[in-house]
Amino acid sequence: MSVYFTAITLLGAVTLVTAGSDLCPSGWVHHGSSCYLFVTDDTEDWMVAMFYCNSLNAKLVEIETRSEDDFLRSQLSHRRVTGNYWIGLSDIQREGKWVWSSTQTVPTYTHWFPGQPDNTRDQRSEDCVHMHALMGFLWNDFHCNAANNFICEQEMNVGMLVG
Repeated sequence: MSVYFTAITLLGAVTLVTAGSDLCPSGWVHHGSSCYLFVTDDTEDWMVAMFYCNSLNAKLVEIETRSEDDFLRSQLSHRRVTGNYWIGLSDIQREGKWVWSSTQTVPTYTHWFPGQPDNTRDQRSEDCVHMHALMGFLWNDFHCNAANNFICEQEMNVGMLVG
C-alpha cells in the first residue's frame, strides 16, 4: 500500500510517494531504517568492498545495535552461507582503536567472538573486521587484504518526488 504526502512549496505542489516495496533497491533487504545488500557472489578485500558499497551510495555495514546484529546473523544463517562477511569496522588508522569507516566513530555496540580482537593471525596485522561463519557470524579481526563476501548498508529511500 502506498502512502502519499503532499507538500506545498513556493513553486507549487510536490507529492512524495512512498511504497513499502520501494523503500529499498531491488535485491536489498529492509530492516529498521536501513537496506542491506548481502554480496554473496563476489569476494573482495576490505578496501575494495568499501569502495564497492560506496559506489552504490552505501557503506560497509555498521552494526549499531543488538537488534541489527541479530537480524544480520539471522539473514546469513537463513541463507546458509559459508563465507565470512566484511563489516565497516577497522583499526587501520590507529592500532587498537576500532572505528566505523564512514564516520570514524568508536562503536557503542560490539559482538566479538570470545578472545577477539586478537591481532595474531600469522603475525600479520589484523586491522579489519568480518562476521566469521565458523564463529556463528560473531566478529573477528582479520587481515584486510583477505577476500571475503561483504554486506552493504544504505539508508532507506524516503520516496520519490513526483511533480
